[in-house]
Amino acid sequence: MISLKKNDKIIVIVAVVILVIAGVGIAMYQSPKTSNVPPSTITSEKNYDVTWAIRNGTLTTISEFAEKKSPYQGTVMIPEGNVKSITFNLSWTDDHMTFMKRMGLDSLTLDVTTPDGRTFSDTSTSAAITGEGTITYTVSTGIIPPVTPIKANNEKEAQGKLKGTAYYDESWANKNININVSVQIGELRIMKKLRDKGNDFDLKITYQYYDGALKEDTTKNTGGGSNTPPNDPWAEQEKPPYISMIINTGCGRYV
Repeated sequence: MISLKKNDKIIVIVAVVILVIAGVGIAMYQSPKTSNVPPSTITSEKNYDVTWAIRNGTLTTISEFAEKKSPYQGTVMIPEGNVKSITFNLSWTDDHMTFMKRMGLDSLTLDVTTPDGRTFSDTSTSAAITGEGTITYTVSTGIIPPVTPIKANNEKEAQGKLKGTAYYDESWANKNININVSVQIGELRIMKKLRDKGNDFDLKITYQYYDGALKEDTTKNTGGGSNTPPNDPWAEQEKPPYISMIINTGCGRYV
């Protein structure tokens, strides 16, 4: 057996320590992590939540005269899409009442045909004493725009999609709404009936429509802007026993 000198023993011990440190360093080394997200799923699209507010609009008041032999006929259009409802308010004052303003009361009839082919007709008689009369009717379109979030690269693109057919219903926008106002003279006496030519009236038309707004949803990750690190393959595994691997295999790398 070869006996080692004191200096030789020190050199051997130092060499062993260096080897152990080098082995531990190799064992602790891990290759850089790379994203495990497939390239085909990476996208820069953002999510935009859609909300709808109900706005009010008013058309120019129609002030016309309905003759007893020639009804008023006209058309109006709503300049907005996503129309929720339209209200027609016809008002008038009988100008030829007789016998203490209780006789000869005229009756007016309002007929409306909507863009979807529906028709509405209502008749009302002037009130005694005041001679005033009104007809009010509201038609609902049945339009309810969706609230499905929009995916887009930016807000401008999202606004374009908000004005698309999926979110913007133009079936009532700028379409003819036909209106007919007729009068039935209430006076029975011939001379007074001849003098009553008809009635002035005012037709006020108001409408409600849905106005869309967008808000970027920053809580949802679409795959491209994530700051979340990829899954660690070691997360659910027990760390390998580095020292025993060095002793048994001479290597600290885990294969």
